[in-house]
Amino acid sequence: MNTAARTTAAANGTADPVTHEVIRHKLWSINAEGSTTVEHVSGSPVVHATDYNFGIYTASGEMAVIGTYLLTPVYTGAMAIEEFQRRYDDIEPGDVFIINDPYIAAMHQNDVQFCSPVFRDGELVAWLGCMAHQVDLGGMDPGSWCTTATDVYQEGIRIPPGRIVRKGTVNQELWDTIVANSRMAHTVANDFRAFLAGLRVAERRFHELCDCYGSDQVRTTMERTLDHSEADLRAMLEELPDGVYEHTSYLDRPDGSGNDGDQGIELLEVPCRMEKTGDRLVFDFSGSSPQSPAYGMTTRGGLLGAVATLMLCTFGSEIPWNHGIMRPVEVKAPDGLCVTAVEPMPVSGGAAGANWTATCSAGGAIAKMLSFSERYESFAFGPSDGSWQLSQFGGADQHGQPFASMYMDSLMWGGPAFSFRDGVDAGGAMVILGGGATDVEQQEMRHPLMYLWRRQVADSGGAGTYRGGNGIQFALTPIDTPEVTGVLGTHGVSLPNRTGLFGGLPGSCARFERVTSAAPLDRLASGQAITRLSELDGSHETLPGVSPAARIAHGDVFECTVQNGGGYGDPLLRDPARVAADVERHAVTPESAARLYGVALTPDGGVDEPATAARRERIREDRRARMTAPAAGAPAAAAIRTVTGEPSGIWGSALSTFPGPDGPSAACRHCGAGLGSLSDGWEALAGRVTLGPDDLGRDVRVHDALTVVAYVCPHCVTSLWVDTEPVAGKPWRDFAARA
Repeated sequence: MNTAARTTAAANGTADPVTHEVIRHKLWSINAEGSTTVEHVSGSPVVHATDYNFGIYTASGEMAVIGTYLLTPVYTGAMAIEEFQRRYDDIEPGDVFIINDPYIAAMHQNDVQFCSPVFRDGELVAWLGCMAHQVDLGGMDPGSWCTTATDVYQEGIRIPPGRIVRKGTVNQELWDTIVANSRMAHTVANDFRAFLAGLRVAERRFHELCDCYGSDQVRTTMERTLDHSEADLRAMLEELPDGVYEHTSYLDRPDGSGNDGDQGIELLEVPCRMEKTGDRLVFDFSGSSPQSPAYGMTTRGGLLGAVATLMLCTFGSEIPWNHGIMRPVEVKAPDGLCVTAVEPMPVSGGAAGANWTATCSAGGAIAKMLSFSERYESFAFGPSDGSWQLSQFGGADQHGQPFASMYMDSLMWGGPAFSFRDGVDAGGAMVILGGGATDVEQQEMRHPLMYLWRRQVADSGGAGTYRGGNGIQFALTPIDTPEVTGVLGTHGVSLPNRTGLFGGLPGSCARFERVTSAAPLDRLASGQAITRLSELDGSHETLPGVSPAARIAHGDVFECTVQNGGGYGDPLLRDPARVAADVERHAVTPESAARLYGVALTPDGGVDEPATAARRERIREDRRARMTAPAAGAPAAAAIRTVTGEPSGIWGSALSTFPGPDGPSAACRHCGAGLGSLSDGWEALAGRVTLGPDDLGRDVRVHDALTVVAYVCPHCVTSLWVDTEPVAGKPWRDFAARA
């Protein structure tokens, strides 16, 4: 575009398609430079592990550009800007606003947000925002994850909406008040400086862009980008069947009784009922368990952030991701639930508690909808982030100074399987797409804990035609300090949140372990390697999922093992050659190859094809013998119905659907046998096989109140779906599609 044409376009606020794309990509570049500046200036290992984000927002506060780092708080950035504009009518150039109040616009108190308005010729044209998890903001526990708090007043400092900078001048009184409440004052202050540096750099680049193309063109480009994303998503939704899709996940946590085993664990239910009508989605979490004064509650901001993250990551590979993807979405839930906690409920664990469980539930519902489309079936994946395993340690470091550090290694879980590929081993979190784990050497240099190992765990991903990704475990021991105190918090220890799809098995559960008086440093000093906890002397124990004051003394060993991705499809349908390759590279053990995949290997690691065929047939016959026949009215296993005509659709790898005068019917997509009408739910057409420990991965545990059920074709006994559901029966239906 020549100078005259650019001037004309700038005058009327329009841009030709080429200029539109140039501006759009330049905005991404500006956002990336702001993000990089924050990371480079900050000295926090948490920020270096990308527990932060940066965004460019429209003048009204909608997300125009979002970084690929911690995603769940980006929607709360939009909520924060809306709150700033509602409260203040004197916003001026040079202002920077601050907030961390989770009841208004934050995930939890550690997530501090800075937002600055951008003015051109006296007019507000955009906002810039950044946030990062602060290593400590006070409260009863180091690191401010207060796992035993009974109200919010025992947790970190709450910062209401206000100015941290006014007309370019730092509000030093507010700055000092916040920093003084931290056990890690210098780290927090440096993060705040990093925020201001990132905002300053991004604002300078934004003004340069406006100088080049005109502020009207830049603003119009942001608005058009959001409009395009909204239109693209609405068009995609129009291609998918209307109906109701449901999935339920559970938050497990100690109930405070002190009882051992499942008797001491309560289950909070987080069901999602997603209704798709035309080009709109409504996520309804109204059936979730009530709030309670214990660890894991999340606020409405946490719930909205969970749904927004899921929408961005599910549809963002096809559609430019921004606030436009949320415009067709409504989230319903009354106040006072575990996913919409209100003051004074404690919510410091809300950034990785009930909101993550809500992501699992909503993700399952979306996967069930997408799987009705041959075009979009490949978008479907099982719950991608089961639980964040908080491993926060504090005490005196090797120099005698106080320290607190959150170890980010547990982000390295295995990814979920898809209809066309395995999950990625140690692939990391959906909530931090651009993230990674903390550097081992950096952690050992900063803190008095030495790594004994950080490695992938064989068999930890769920078995399937495509297997879930394996994740990691890491082990630490104190060095140059008498002891450290761990604040540990997670869920998914007594049930798998990361279920599979279409017959795939769930991934492994989360686990914290401690061995006291193990003397690992003495063992290493004598030249003896340590490869697993079982090699260590001392007292071995599995720690509760919420352990507020876990003492790790000199000579003790702490180990964290993460939840991992579920599989896709019946494991008996996995190519035996792929199973043999998995065994060769230690992703799958020979025992699991035989037990879960039915694959027999030769002494040299090849596939014994006759023995494999025989083993798989024995597993199928065992399923048939254990199967509960379909409900009354569905065809018996021996009565194979003839299906005529061409199918009108599919449901993943499980079902083919056929139109009928009384509504759609289904056939098994594997053997082609007719199953019957879908009017009472597809579950009524399937056989049920209750799965026990021998049918699941070795690190999968199931709470006494729950059971794992395989829904199988009553004719070929192929596993069509695997659910973790109440022992009393599954209270939800996977789908009720409308014609």
